[in-house]
Amino acid sequence: MDRPGPGKVADAQTGGCVVKSVRLFDFIQFDGGSWQVVAQDGPELALKNLATNRIRRVRVADLLIDDSYLPDDPPALPSLDNAAALERLSPGARDWVMSLHRHVHEVLHGIPPGSPPGTNPKPEYDLANPLQVRIEAKLTELAARGMAMTERTMFRHIADYRAHGIGGLADGRATREVRLAGRTDPRVLALVEAEVSGQKDASTGTRSRVIARVRAVAAKADLAVPSDATLYRILKKIEGSRHPFGNATTRRTQGNRPDRPWGRQAPSRPGELVEIDSTPMDLMVVYPDGSSGRVDLTVALDIATRTPLAAILRPVATKAVDAAVLLARAMTPLPMQPGWDASLSYTRSVLPPGMLPGDEEVRAAIAAKPVIVPESITVDRGKVFVGSTFTAACERLQISITKAAPRTPTDKPHVERFFAGVNTGFTQYLAGYTGPNVVRRGKAPAAEASFTLAEVQNLLDWWLVAVWQNRPHRGLRHPAMPKKDLTPNEAFAALSSVAPQVPVALSRDDYLALLPMEWRRIQPYGINFHGLHYDNPGFHPYRGVPSGLPSPADGRWEVRYDPYRLQSIYVRDHEKGQWIEAKWTLSTHLVGPFSRDVLAAAKKAIDRRGGTVPGGDLLAEINRILTAPTGRAERQAAQRTHATPSAVPEPAAAPDAITEPAATEPTPIPAADPVIIEFPRRRHGQRIDLLED
Repeated sequence: MDRPGPGKVADAQTGGCVVKSVRLFDFIQFDGGSWQVVAQDGPELALKNLATNRIRRVRVADLLIDDSYLPDDPPALPSLDNAAALERLSPGARDWVMSLHRHVHEVLHGIPPGSPPGTNPKPEYDLANPLQVRIEAKLTELAARGMAMTERTMFRHIADYRAHGIGGLADGRATREVRLAGRTDPRVLALVEAEVSGQKDASTGTRSRVIARVRAVAAKADLAVPSDATLYRILKKIEGSRHPFGNATTRRTQGNRPDRPWGRQAPSRPGELVEIDSTPMDLMVVYPDGSSGRVDLTVALDIATRTPLAAILRPVATKAVDAAVLLARAMTPLPMQPGWDASLSYTRSVLPPGMLPGDEEVRAAIAAKPVIVPESITVDRGKVFVGSTFTAACERLQISITKAAPRTPTDKPHVERFFAGVNTGFTQYLAGYTGPNVVRRGKAPAAEASFTLAEVQNLLDWWLVAVWQNRPHRGLRHPAMPKKDLTPNEAFAALSSVAPQVPVALSRDDYLALLPMEWRRIQPYGINFHGLHYDNPGFHPYRGVPSGLPSPADGRWEVRYDPYRLQSIYVRDHEKGQWIEAKWTLSTHLVGPFSRDVLAAAKKAIDRRGGTVPGGDLLAEINRILTAPTGRAERQAAQRTHATPSAVPEPAAAPDAITEPAATEPTPIPAADPVIIEFPRRRHGQRIDLLED
């Protein structure tokens, strides 16, 4: 007989029910020692240490929930695994079990379940009668009700009820767990699983292909394979959401999903977390040479406010210097970015009336768009973002970098969703829209292209400040208004009080510091940079002189260059704290700016002829590629050069001196005399390139 105790608790574990209980005079293990329960005072117990005879008072609840508590002789109680068995039955099966439970309970206890206290049993079910007599009486009653069963069946029901409770009365066929493959050999099931998993990166096939491969592999291993109908049923069960026989893009997307619920990022201030990514834009634009092609869109998106800090378009594909310039533009308001006003005015003059509003409306919309300084950015592992150019730019701007997991776009889902929003809200309304895939592509989107890259850039900038920033987003909520979707401008206004920021206007020197860097020595003739000679009178004091900079410079000078404008390089004069712009010695004979891609194509063309690479031949090849390229590589290099603006703003012109005009009498001009305007002659080498911003 159990001794009286203060209570019991149950701790359900796999495979049964482990019950923790405590009674007076029990021997237990607790807190690393052996104890005996010697007394009880309400909710507290007195424990005697068997080694030291020390008495310790412990609350019952604290003892039972402590992981170190272990009774020496845990009581054997029935398993509770089938406690919810009735919930898994159909309504008809549940009614049958409840009816059978009433009869079994009456046989064992004399009265039906739920009878009020003091109810007297029927004479035939009186507990004074032997169990055999009560069973025979119940079988007679059931036969009269049309529920006849054998004596053996009733004994089995009674045994199941005693062992498993009411859940044991359910038909085992209704509660049996169905295995995924039924009676199929588990090794064959493993082959099917391997084939379905292998469909992730393969071209889409049919289920019959998977079955044929499974049969071929199973035959080599001498395994018995079930019928095709059985294999088709197994395939249908294990497909799940993996999409093995649908679109390959969907299948790869499903394969990249994490094996856990989606996390949630909740930055509390603007700029705390920024995501940067690039994607080909679903739009054909017109290049300066008249051809058409696609462009890359690179965006820096603030997560707290869903504000795009900056968005730039570049011919495919984006380079590291473009990502570095993106950071500079993200920290500078649009009107303060070099060349923006002139580009907007030119675009407004060539676009149809109404596509871009007037200056007042544009500036009002731009003034409402916040300028956010990023603190931390998340990027993927593309070479654009992991190269030294971009990382050095982030280090200079004091921005920390977080790299997403390999092939896991879900690590930066907000910017991925932003690209979809640009596609549906902006790109699809422009001529030359290609659609997201070939299935949705028009007949000839390249022939419909009518906008240049600069025009699309200005239209995108206007759409972002006028439409995107004023459109409510479901992901933007404020605790004071939990049911209202906020716009990015409203979200910034709500969070700006947490960490107010001041926009930064970067100078020309700051843009230069974000360019790619190499180390070179200043020779008597200047600097040899990738086979080209650059010179400037500012080199005179430093020709043949070491810079004095330690490793990794090793006495060389810091050189910055724009990969799209190689006619000039920029050398850091660390002694005077300024940049020296050195031009290619043959730059005055160029037909236009040239990029590093054009230079590589020119060298390759000369190498094919088997000659050396003198400056004159190199100049001729560069001019030929810029004007009449041959081959796909040369055309792409020329297009990128013509369509990409300079990463470095033009130097500010010195203001003219203001002089007071002399007080003289006005001299009338005779009407018969013609008015002759003499244009000043440009100095040699100071040309204006209409392709530059």
